[in-house]
Amino acid sequence: MAVTKNAIIDRLKTVPGPDGTGNLVDLGLVSETVVKEDRVYFSITVPIERAGELEAMRRAAEDAVRQVPGVGNVTAVLTAESAGSKSSNGSAEPARAPSPPVAAQPRGVTSIPGLPGVRHIIAVASGKGGVGKSTTAVNLALGLQALGLKVGMFDADIYGPSQPRLLGLTGQHPTATADQQKLIPLKAFGLDVMSIGFLIEEDMPIIWRGPMVVQALQQMLFDVAWNIDGDLDALVIDMPPGTGDVQLTIAQQVPITGSVIVSTPQDLALIDARKGLGMFKKVDVPVLGIVENMSFFIAPDTGKRYDIFGSGGAEREADKLGLKFLGGVPLHMDIRELSDAGTPVTAIRAESAEAAVYRDIAEKVWAEVQSLKGVEVPVMKISPNRDSLKVTFKDGYSYDLPAEYLRVLSPSAEVQGHSAEQRVTVPGKRNVKIQMLKPVGKYAAKITFDDGHDTGLYTWSYLLELGQEKDQRWKGYLEELAAKGLKRD
Repeated sequence: MAVTKNAIIDRLKTVPGPDGTGNLVDLGLVSETVVKEDRVYFSITVPIERAGELEAMRRAAEDAVRQVPGVGNVTAVLTAESAGSKSSNGSAEPARAPSPPVAAQPRGVTSIPGLPGVRHIIAVASGKGGVGKSTTAVNLALGLQALGLKVGMFDADIYGPSQPRLLGLTGQHPTATADQQKLIPLKAFGLDVMSIGFLIEEDMPIIWRGPMVVQALQQMLFDVAWNIDGDLDALVIDMPPGTGDVQLTIAQQVPITGSVIVSTPQDLALIDARKGLGMFKKVDVPVLGIVENMSFFIAPDTGKRYDIFGSGGAEREADKLGLKFLGGVPLHMDIRELSDAGTPVTAIRAESAEAAVYRDIAEKVWAEVQSLKGVEVPVMKISPNRDSLKVTFKDGYSYDLPAEYLRVLSPSAEVQGHSAEQRVTVPGKRNVKIQMLKPVGKYAAKITFDDGHDTGLYTWSYLLELGQEKDQRWKGYLEELAAKGLKRD
């Protein structure tokens, strides 16, 4: 029996709203429903301050839709709107949804949760599209596999998923585990693979706003049984191009071991690559090195080399920034043709010179991963009345950071902007409290405040800076308030 949107909507009418009255559909909370054969994907819009407590409602909605005849897999995400926030046409304008609440650890953070079943996560990114990032990512994953590692591939490029085509998986769909709690990744050339492209038509445009994209990516990443047949040594993430909100959120909320930047030799691409480098630096994710794609072209008839996009730009950039130059990938017909056919060169022509280039890059990337020293996690303790956070570093230095100070100097884009000129001065936070504390990855903590703000990731280095520069930064904040006629109350 074919599954229809009307059947899904009718079933969602049986799910009570956030306050137990009405239903999700009549309350206007269901949006962007996607039905693909036996797979259903939809979002539920909820107030931002209540997104965390409504996780049970989200699961109830998934369970209800599973009862529709013909439905196999169901994925629902919560998106949120700020109170009173409306777009120009009067509709709700989504804001970033907080994660479900996690209890603070009153005796300090002693461990870092990662992605279950995954030892290392390697992000492959570029400052702009069109530089061959996705092709590089999949061949890097296959190169790591050639080293004897168990590897997965996660396609985070939600607006333009490429991995289904690159790995010959177009038209295939994941199934769920026996308990219906997680998706089972697809297999291609020995890689465990997950992509939004498995859930939608290849030519279907994704027109979701940023918050829904972020929620979808988080669920697709954390609700996948990556260790269905044993733990992964490495998961390669094909990041979206650019350095916008989606990319920054992934970098902040996923425990990334290190990143690889892909660029082409010309100056314009390198300018954008620097932005990618800056983004990872801002969230304290190590940059493992730079790959120069389309580095040169060897004419098949004469053997003459042509530097079509310039020569050595990425290598010079890596040297200038003190980063590892991981290698240059030639512009070659085989790489393009085999990628389009869903048969990556590293998988099916392992003896070729092009495959050797990718394996060499993989060796260098893995060596960098192995050489990374673990970041010491500071001990963090919230005060009994939750108005301050005590942070003690391994060298013994300890800092008491008031909740108000942490809130008004949040590292989030909402507060910091994208430049010094765009920085926002936040007033009225004298009595703000710390609601929750949650470690993220190997480098940061997520702090949720009782005013609903939780979009900033406080890296260990940023917390250290806030402690060391406490008097100076607080003075500057008070001066900003005075200059703008704002108050702490």
